[in-house]
Amino acid sequence: MTPPHLKDLHLTTTIDPSTEISSKRPSISSDTMEESELATSESRFLNDTELKAEIDTGDVSDQWFSFKKLWTYAGPGLLMSIAYLDPGNLESDLQAGAIAGYSLLWLLFWAHVTGLLFQILSARLGTVTGKHLAQLIRSHYSRRVSITLYCFTQCAIIGADIMEIVGSAIALRIILNIPLWSGVLLTATDTITFSLVQYYGMRKLEALFMVLIALMAICFWIEMFMSRPEIASIFEGIILPIIPENSVIQAVGMLGAVVMPHNMFLHSALVQSRDLGKNPTVRKLKEANFYFAIESGLALLVSFLINLAIVVCFGQVFYDEHAGSDTTALPGLYDAGDVLSKTLGSGARYLWAAGLLAAGQSSTTTGMMAGGFALEGFFRPIFKKAWHRVAITRAVSLVPSMLVSIFAVQHFDTMGELLNVLQSLCLPTALIPILKLSSSTRVMSAEFQISNVLYTICWILAAIVIGFDIFLFSTYLHAIPSVWVAIVLGISYLMFLGYLIWLPIRKQDENDGWMSLPQDEADVEHQHGTQLQAYEVEN
Repeated sequence: MTPPHLKDLHLTTTIDPSTEISSKRPSISSDTMEESELATSESRFLNDTELKAEIDTGDVSDQWFSFKKLWTYAGPGLLMSIAYLDPGNLESDLQAGAIAGYSLLWLLFWAHVTGLLFQILSARLGTVTGKHLAQLIRSHYSRRVSITLYCFTQCAIIGADIMEIVGSAIALRIILNIPLWSGVLLTATDTITFSLVQYYGMRKLEALFMVLIALMAICFWIEMFMSRPEIASIFEGIILPIIPENSVIQAVGMLGAVVMPHNMFLHSALVQSRDLGKNPTVRKLKEANFYFAIESGLALLVSFLINLAIVVCFGQVFYDEHAGSDTTALPGLYDAGDVLSKTLGSGARYLWAAGLLAAGQSSTTTGMMAGGFALEGFFRPIFKKAWHRVAITRAVSLVPSMLVSIFAVQHFDTMGELLNVLQSLCLPTALIPILKLSSSTRVMSAEFQISNVLYTICWILAAIVIGFDIFLFSTYLHAIPSVWVAIVLGISYLMFLGYLIWLPIRKQDENDGWMSLPQDEADVEHQHGTQLQAYEVEN
């Protein structure tokens, strides 16, 4: 059978395929700086604020499938899948298992399938256009809409990062018996260290995260087997769509915990670490999309199996004894260690802490990367040096996390549910632009626009997500001091989503330049020189 990336190409336009695609990708980048200019720069770490295409993918393969090619493209999906294993997901998993046993495994599975569809679309946008999602939104939406979308994205990043930082701090507290605020500071410090690995090579960062994912899988699967699960019941829970009456909120909140909006921005940027050439042909782009999709599917399969292990484990050690209990008795991230130790032995407590620490460390690092991409994608490069960006994006999440660790430590598990709700509310503001951009002739050529069937399926899934948001919002109305405030917020939110769905994609303006903040005269000259070079190449 002919491989999908080698099929005959039939465009509906008279434009040459290579011209159509290359015109949408940036013809000039910071890599075109003269060698003397690069030599005088202080170092790659200090000056590089862009993700470089440092991994050569070679020529298009004539084989239908190649493990060597898959290994070349593997990495972005691995880092993307970390967000599906963050402490917010772990808490959602353990509470779903504690209150519903195996009944919500089907929802966990379909949440991963939904996430996979949108992650593939995000990766396609980054691969075909040469720009990540934040840059595309800035180019194809008005300034007001772009800033509003950035605010939603930043809220989602902060909410996720609070869970990730405090989750890591809880793991350190279990292992080292230190105060929660000390663990927050340690987590903030070592995640900055982890992020610096990126500047010594993307492959090294991907290898580090592979080790952390393996650690999570080992710890949580050992605990699952120690709990002696019922294999037949696991398959039954995956297949049969059942939602117990007392677990509706946990079921709906699971979607917000699994599919995170900022992860779409991260994935569309990470695929650009693969070098496809200056002007990749349609065949090359089809090959890249093919292997990125396979890698994303494998990465999320591993993620699903790890999340499944936690649901099954707590379905065994907690649900059987407390079936039908109210949600106030559900364990949280810290209590989970005590629950496991009482049933499986004292060693289970430290296995849980090790897995939780690996989840927190890895997810907060990728969250910080997503924050950097979103910030400089929406507003163009602001920071001249990469460590400035790392420090600022880390501080944005560190301050709220410190406040939580000091003032809300006794209510952390309740706050975790609210943060999952926040993720759910922010999710449509990322899904809608992805669908609009992926189907727009102004952004994607005819070869890479999504099919009508997939387009319909994705919009149905987006409608389900919005329906879940409405349900969650109505459930937590009591947490808002004034009913009228809640009504106004709810109507404003739905009106904005409706406007976002209706709003057409505008023609790209390469020279918009809004919110661009050059640091000094040299940067201004460099920007003007780059624009002049682009003009000369184009003409």
